[in-house]
Amino acid sequence: MSEDVREALVRGAPTAALRVDALTTDLVRILPGEFIMGSPDSDHQRALNEVPARRVRISKPFYLGRFETTLAQYRAVMGWAPDEAEDNRLPVSQLPVADVLEFCRRVTVATQVGVRLPTEAEWEYACRAGTQTRYSSGSTEADLARVAWYSANSEQRAHPVGQKEPNAWGLYDMHGNIWEYCADWIEDYATMPSTDPVGRITPHHGAIRGGGWMHGPAECRCATRLISDNMFGGVGFRIAVDPPR
Repeated sequence: MSEDVREALVRGAPTAALRVDALTTDLVRILPGEFIMGSPDSDHQRALNEVPARRVRISKPFYLGRFETTLAQYRAVMGWAPDEAEDNRLPVSQLPVADVLEFCRRVTVATQVGVRLPTEAEWEYACRAGTQTRYSSGSTEADLARVAWYSANSEQRAHPVGQKEPNAWGLYDMHGNIWEYCADWIEDYATMPSTDPVGRITPHHGAIRGGGWMHGPAECRCATRLISDNMFGGVGFRIAVDPPR
């Protein structure tokens, strides 16, 4: 890891750039705070695995990728990609979680900074960006359309990252475009810790979040979660980084 990136992470800069070869991953610092994780009873589209809604505290800052990991970034690290599309700005998808974890391991070795997937709690906290609405942009489908590629506007395909509006914390495509892996999956909201909850971590399972280009508004809500058995259609990811201590 270059000294300028190390310095930025150590001093808590609001943004940082993680470089592997000639490619850069933009990182956004997510400050600690509290939020309501899950869906309220008033949301008629809530699923059973989104309740009961719980107040959760994220106690430490972390960095999260401003964008979903792209084909160009994945190819640079792994030497291949599951999609032969020529547009390297597209998010990489169709990945089993083992390949995503190997990507994180290789970037960690190359940069000497710990790269990982966000936990479910971190992901939802970052997605909501201080809001408690169905989407970070509001609660209507028109609000969703401003920030997401989903079934009504995607033309049945993924789109280059960063084309829609970001959320209040500067994160793009947290809704729609492609589903994103989390590091863990929480079995029961009722019994999870209220501070920095971390669910089960297994080699082949994880929660996926955010919805995708092929899904409707209900699947693109902040609280929506599916539990992946190695792969769930068009699954991709964005990286998380902890500041060096």
